Amino acid sequence: MKLPERNVTLNLIGGAWSGLLIVVSTPWYVSKLGLAGYGIVGLWLMLQVMMGLLDMGIGASLTKGMASASPDAGGTRARRDLLRTLELLYWGIAVALLLVLVTFADAIAQRWLNAGTLPQDSLSVAMLLMAFSLSLQFPCALYTNGLAGMQAHGYMNVMQIAGNTLRYGSGAAILLWRADLVWFFAVQIGVAAVQTLCTRSLIWHLLSHPEAGVPTFQRGVLAKIRGFTTGMALTALFAVLLASADRIMLSRMVSTEALGQYAVAFAGSGLLQLGIQPFYRTFFPRFAELVALSDQDALNREYFHGCRMMGTLLLPLGLTAFAFAPELMHAWLGRQDATIVTTFRLLVLGITCSGLCWLPAAFQQAHGWTRLHTQMMAGSILAGVPLILVAVPVIGIAGATAVWLLHGLSDITLGLWLMHRRLLRGELMRWYRSVLLPPLLSAGPLIAATGWLMPNEIGRWSGLAWSAAAGLLSITVALMAQRYATRMSSRAT
Repeated sequence: MKLPERNVTLNLIGGAWSGLLIVVSTPWYVSKLGLAGYGIVGLWLMLQVMMGLLDMGIGASLTKGMASASPDAGGTRARRDLLRTLELLYWGIAVALLLVLVTFADAIAQRWLNAGTLPQDSLSVAMLLMAFSLSLQFPCALYTNGLAGMQAHGYMNVMQIAGNTLRYGSGAAILLWRADLVWFFAVQIGVAAVQTLCTRSLIWHLLSHPEAGVPTFQRGVLAKIRGFTTGMALTALFAVLLASADRIMLSRMVSTEALGQYAVAFAGSGLLQLGIQPFYRTFFPRFAELVALSDQDALNREYFHGCRMMGTLLLPLGLTAFAFAPELMHAWLGRQDATIVTTFRLLVLGITCSGLCWLPAAFQQAHGWTRLHTQMMAGSILAGVPLILVAVPVIGIAGATAVWLLHGLSDITLGLWLMHRRLLRGELMRWYRSVLLPPLLSAGPLIAATGWLMPNEIGRWSGLAWSAAAGLLSITVALMAQRYATRMSSRAT
């Protein structure tokens, strides 16, 4: 198996395991904490995403720097100095984050959140403990980015699988003993500390070299990456705002129960994200490496190869999730909830379209071009936020998906056109023809047929089995169609 396929497979295994943990633990959390309590857990998950705002492009710079460095002793010294410089910066940000969150924890609990049935005192303590958990978890992202840049995807996924298992497993265990948000977040503090320190030890061990010397803080390193980091910081800023705008606004506009409904739908659609990230983590460092080598032909081949792989997996998954949303939610939650199903479907549509554009974004970033992706996200937020304000009072929480729909649909049309016009002129139609058409024309009719043939009064687990079979079959057919299309294209050239 080639390196990209191997790394994608490893990342998919790690993502699938995380998805399984979310699938298993979410109904358990909801059953123990109620929708109001799970709304607070959803807020914690949202803040984890928002921490990417504080990354300020540092993680992506580390990935790019690790991938671009030479494999000799000089390259190892450069990597060690880069990591030491950036980790000092990162830990400083973590301490600042802790101070800010601790200062405002009580105000958030008392004045921002609509506590509903939750005790106000417990909510304040839970927010305080949440602050420590988030601050200890934050530096782990830097070390994970470093492992990705070193192409150490096996080690990276082992650490993530172990960390996520500990996080969700301990959360479920503590709720079994005592259904209390305070105890839940107390346990998460220990989990975050263990995962961050173990990941740090691993990457420093992998970077050990007898001739590398002692790593030092280098001001020159910061000056060298400043341009790219600034661009990625803006990208991270708008990515976090984009990913959180819906829940931030809902947390003020609706009750914690309704926020919990949206959090459940968002968690379900987040499983799709777990199928997207493995491709970005694999191909961004690969693109950066080939850009550093100025190997344009290999870079173009890797780009279309990666996009085809992603389309072959993501499109059948997205179509399956959209078509069988009622059956999947019924199996997952044990009850029918039309609001969650509608919200989930709209999120899946937006995330599938935007997910297909993650590798084009990685391609731009490998060239040091961050502006276009940032501008596309900024446009979606500026247009989407007013739409949320109008739509939520009219159609309920499903209106909060507006920003995701705008982002996905604009990225896969306007964003792709602008990107190819600059970096891959004349290749846009090839992208649509080779990435979208084979899975759409093969998996689409198959999923429509399986949906039409499904019995009307199907049971909870029978519906899940039917949906899973339809999904697996559509991925298989899409894979076969993609291979046939690629073979025909190779013969034609």
